[in-house]
Amino acid sequence: MAQKPIIKRYIDDKRWEKTKKDLQPLVKLINASGGEYSLQLRENYFNIYYQGNSLAKVIPNRSETYSIQIHRKFVHGSVLKKLERYSVNKPSEDSRNSGEYIHFRVQPDSLHRFFRRSNVESLSTKIRAVHNGEEITSEQVLITDNPPSEKFIIIDRQVADHVSKAQMDLLTLRRDSEDKPFHFQIIEVKLGRNQELHEKVGRQLSEYIDHIREHIEAYADCYEINYRQKKELGLFEPNLPDQIEIERDAGTVEGLVVVCGYSQLGGEAIMNLRQKIEENGWNIRVHQVPGLKLY
Repeated sequence: MAQKPIIKRYIDDKRWEKTKKDLQPLVKLINASGGEYSLQLRENYFNIYYQGNSLAKVIPNRSETYSIQIHRKFVHGSVLKKLERYSVNKPSEDSRNSGEYIHFRVQPDSLHRFFRRSNVESLSTKIRAVHNGEEITSEQVLITDNPPSEKFIIIDRQVADHVSKAQMDLLTLRRDSEDKPFHFQIIEVKLGRNQELHEKVGRQLSEYIDHIREHIEAYADCYEINYRQKKELGLFEPNLPDQIEIERDAGTVEGLVVVCGYSQLGGEAIMNLRQKIEENGWNIRVHQVPGLKLY
């Protein structure tokens, strides 16, 4: 039996060819949203995000249908009735839906109708009514204000793997020039008043860096595929390459703490954090906002 990869954030080839065709209407909606919506590939499924919140988890099944899970906070009443029209099952009568998530099963030719603009906007309205935190909002602003370029790509968010379940806020790819490979940079987003904005966040980020360094081959392999599939979907601009190379030199992995909601208290914490970074020799920088451009 083949060993399970340490990290897998892409869809198997057998399911991918069919899936990428079915997703084209949804990709058009995402690309036209000005950064409000995004799609992130996971292990044989993908998440659709709205303003940093997971709007839906979508699983391409071997039977060629799609299983869709949406948090019940976002889908009830008239929204549930609208989405049920396109579902093979009847979620309101499904015994599985007693938990946090409502489960739909959708045929490929109904996927674009399930995620038609009016339905997505209805779900988005529900999400806006449930505020999930300023740091999530700040992450989304960073993603929106830093679209993929030839030197900088925010490639993933809420990153965990099969060895470590600790979630990194954002994972980015950087390079100094277009003729060089990309290298990994991990970003942790903190509010200026967050009590973790001291040595704790520096130590946590340093552990993330060490973890990727230890598994650099697996991470590089994973995100080269992740990038290629996103490019094939049309989530990246045409001027970006169809494939990329990621540096296997573990020493190139670095970290960045982005501090939002700057205040006097935050300023003092930043000074303390920078001192701890220097004392410990961590490969970490600190970037404070305003000024959300990261490249």
